[in-house]
Amino acid sequence: MAAPGPTTTSPTGTASNVTGARTAFTLVELILVMALLVVLLGVVVPSVSRSLRQRNLEQEAARLLALTEYGRDEAASQGVPMDVWIDVDGKTFGVEPKPGYVGTTARAKSFRLNDDTHFDPISAGLTVTPGTGSGVATAILAQPTHGGITAAEFAPDGTLDPGSVATVRLADRTNSGVSVTQTADGYGYQIVKDAAP
Repeated sequence: MAAPGPTTTSPTGTASNVTGARTAFTLVELILVMALLVVLLGVVVPSVSRSLRQRNLEQEAARLLALTEYGRDEAASQGVPMDVWIDVDGKTFGVEPKPGYVGTTARAKSFRLNDDTHFDPISAGLTVTPGTGSGVATAILAQPTHGGITAAEFAPDGTLDPGSVATVRLADRTNSGVSVTQTADGYGYQIVKDAAP
């Protein structure tokens, strides 16, 4: 076993090693570590930012989907047609009894989108107008009292009106998006993510 190296005692009485062992980092080592951290942050920050934006889109789409289900439930429980409306310019959406029907307006709901999220312009659901013979499609977009458009209407039995909007797309400032789309059976809606770039 090797004998310990010589030590000296400082004026304060603490022992110190005089064999030349380093106990601190050099300036060059600190600069290299800082440069490595900057490169690492340059890679990680954009990825985290994309992830947070995608999460915001998915949360807003889930909230819109939940609102359509709430509208269906309220239509069936109140026995009154319920409209899910969207104001694209105002970045708001909600549900209320169809204008002209007596329903409990206390159960009407409205929400505002996250600041980084917006609705894409909405195209109407298309239905064939009876009596045209040629199968001409006509868009049905009602204008509710709040300034938006009726995106979905649920009948008093909870069924979705065939003239309801087929797809509502939500996008962020980089135009990444998520859609709330009618299901294949036309009974309700589902969330569909945009294809990865």
